[in-house]
Amino acid sequence: MDPNEVDALRAAVSRLARRLRNEGSGSDTLSATGVAVLARLRRDGAQTLQALAAAEHVRPPSMTRIVDRLVKMGLVTRAPHPDDGRAVLVRLGEPGASFLADTVRQRSAWLTERLGALDAADADALRAALPALQRLADAS
Repeated sequence: MDPNEVDALRAAVSRLARRLRNEGSGSDTLSATGVAVLARLRRDGAQTLQALAAAEHVRPPSMTRIVDRLVKMGLVTRAPHPDDGRAVLVRLGEPGASFLADTVRQRSAWLTERLGALDAADADALRAALPALQRLADAS
């Protein structure tokens, strides 16, 4: 790809990601990182604050504030780490799982509606690009 195409792809993917993030649960009280933490806990199970901070590329004090908010909202719980007395494990609670499921459902409905408005050629182009986009997203 030439630099102009790279810039166009970056801009389009960034705008789409931002639009999807904004189609959350309808709640202004939870940041994109907060939703990402819930998704990580659902996918990977209980995590330490350090592991969550590293995975989400934020500093540990920032992750502590995010988790404090999630605990206050009743979406996650904290428990002492069984092997490390200095650490705590953060677990997704049932309210957090429900909140996340609602968020994913709303985002998928928004995207489904937008995809349905595309013409057949654009829909086919996205279908064909999907494997490459997945590999790109998964690349280290």
